[in-house]
Amino acid sequence: IAPRLNAPTQTEAVARETEMAQNKILYSAKLDENMRRSAYFETNKRTVKSNIMLKFVTKAMDIKLRGEADFTTTIEDPIELLKRIERFMKKSADAEYDFLDFWEANQKFFAMKQGTPENLMHFKERFLRQAEVLQDLYGVAWFRDFAVETKAYAAIASTDTAAQNKFKDDIFEAVLATGFLCNSD
Repeated sequence: IAPRLNAPTQTEAVARETEMAQNKILYSAKLDENMRRSAYFETNKRTVKSNIMLKFVTKAMDIKLRGEADFTTTIEDPIELLKRIERFMKKSADAEYDFLDFWEANQKFFAMKQGTPENLMHFKERFLRQAEVLQDLYGVAWFRDFAVETKAYAAIASTDTAAQNKFKDDIFEAVLATGFLCNSD
């Protein structure tokens, strides 16, 4: 994430200029560090991917990964590779049992609760990752049929197709927000 230059908070002119100078120095240092890390990351992408593949990927997972159409493009990025590995680890035996995958994914998602020592941001990230797994399994329009059956959808005028379509498009986020509120502490 690229650093940002903070605006001064002081109201007095001299203090404001001093604070702005300090902010510029901090910004410059953070920007240099960010550029160094980005260059280092770009230079070492292949090495990191190789280390992940050699040290952390089993033979069965290697076969699954190499079977992916985007193995040499999207998964070239080590972060995307780790996300793909995570998704595979959450799926059972290579989708041989579609009904079991369906059941397990839903069960994990709907039973997910915020842990006692877990902060809200960590829970949110975990919750959204599991939602992405469901979206990968079912597609983007996962809850569109459910949306049509809701009272809120029925309250929208039948002639207002734009509002109906917007409601159906936004239903996944509404369900996520509801689940997040219900399952967080």
